[in-house]
Amino acid sequence: MAQATHRQIAVVLDELAEEVEALGAALCDDMSVAINHMDKLQAIDLIAQKQRTLARLLLADRPADAIERIAIDVLRDRMRLSG
Repeated sequence: MAQATHRQIAVVLDELAEEVEALGAALCDDMSVAINHMDKLQAIDLIAQKQRTLARLLLADRPADAIERIAIDVLRDRMRLSG
């Protein structure tokens, strides 16, 4: 079986981000859920952001430069450590 390419992995990460965001949006439609679980809904959004960021990183021509453009500090720091 052939290994997945970075492009294929990036596509899946983007798809997952869309699914996670849709889940968060659906949960926000219930005002009671939105009011009582805002921190969890924000965590769902952060998951999607991280997935999209990792997808872009996989596709970057210059990963070291792409790492420095990561807006999420915790993720950027983790990627720096792995380099």
